[in-house]
Amino acid sequence: MAALRTKAGYTHGEYAQLIATTHAELGFGQMAARREKVSRWEAGRAVPERTAQLAIAHIHAVPQEEVLRLDWPDWLHLANGDTRQLELPWTRAAVPEAILDAVAGRKQLQQEYLLATGWAARSLVKNWLDAVSEEVSLAPTVPLRGVVGRMPPAEAESAEPGSLLEACTRLRTLHQFAAKFSASWLAPATELELRHLADHFLASPEALHTGREVLVLAAEGLSVCGFIARVQGEHVNAQRFYVAALRCATAAADPEVAAAVLTMHVGQYLDLEMHEEAAELLAAVRELLDRHTNGTADPALQALLYAQTARIHAQRGDDMGRVRAMAAGRRALSTPSAAGLPILPLRSESWLSCIDAVSLLDMHQPERALRHFDPLFSRQGPGLNLPPVVRAMYLLRAAEAQLTLGDLVGGAESEAKASALLGGVQAAAAERIRVALRAARHERR
Repeated sequence: MAALRTKAGYTHGEYAQLIATTHAELGFGQMAARREKVSRWEAGRAVPERTAQLAIAHIHAVPQEEVLRLDWPDWLHLANGDTRQLELPWTRAAVPEAILDAVAGRKQLQQEYLLATGWAARSLVKNWLDAVSEEVSLAPTVPLRGVVGRMPPAEAESAEPGSLLEACTRLRTLHQFAAKFSASWLAPATELELRHLADHFLASPEALHTGREVLVLAAEGLSVCGFIARVQGEHVNAQRFYVAALRCATAAADPEVAAAVLTMHVGQYLDLEMHEEAAELLAAVRELLDRHTNGTADPALQALLYAQTARIHAQRGDDMGRVRAMAAGRRALSTPSAAGLPILPLRSESWLSCIDAVSLLDMHQPERALRHFDPLFSRQGPGLNLPPVVRAMYLLRAAEAQLTLGDLVGGAESEAKASALLGGVQAAAAERIRVALRAARHERR
């Protein structure tokens, strides 16, 4: 709601007056035009009466039947015009449009909400589960694992300029060297290649049915862009990327990649403390894996599942459940595996330690969290080979813990390192930390 008001250029008081005027014009009677009321609605401390919701919907051209069908605040997304990604059918033919919708280049404010919450989130996962099961039942039995990403060098070098093969080669190269690139370069470069892929799919629809590995590559690229948008705090854009990635993995009939995408996306819900929706999404992931992997899912995927579950327990205040889930994640990660998912390159104890730290921050225990962030600051950290954007995200979370404990110098250093790694990408957490630093320094004067 705050994004809608800001986009329309209204102050809280002006918006309150507009709602009150519209309320009366629609025949619902008089209502007080108090800016405080709008502030409470935006902060989630109160829910507008149904007639007030209808007035708000009228202002933003949302049909009344949608307000009556959806819960508050789910119908607000319709006013933003952000729902196309959710409305597309779960078919291969819709994949090009889904990719193009995700990379459309809309500039979002840093928004603390998602497109699919509550009813919309449940509908999303139900439709996704049905679509994956159907695609898997129709797909050839040739496994994708070990095929994706393997292209003879000679074949890659001979790719014709502008061809689908060349687009795949460039996208694959971006994935292979993602750990070397800053987010400010990686995101636009990946989006450009994804546009090329979508254009190829539109020009040659048969590629959607024969190029399963290409669809997996697209899912990987979209997930990278989703993660970067998540770090930026552009949650609407991030969810577009993740849902488009789900569509690509589904069209590829690859349940493990689809499960990995959704499990990564769960982190976004947890960042916004939506642990109930996160739990529902993880339940769908487990159902999918039970149906189609016979207990042989990639250990890194299993570890991430447990780690996200630990965060859910943490946000519910269940430390014992959190500890058990993290222990299960470590056991899963230690399981030998022949071939891992390229979409999940992180698979070390140090990586899990950082997620453990985040789960402790979810429990408001910064001192314990900092101990688990040690691999970020130790040059001897075993196996901590994080891509710049991932390391930056954890450094920013560590900075939050440091500031909470009064370590202004440490917090400032962590934020500076994170910003350098992001290479110009503006992270929402970095801005919050800088504001907190200024406030803390002012208090100490």
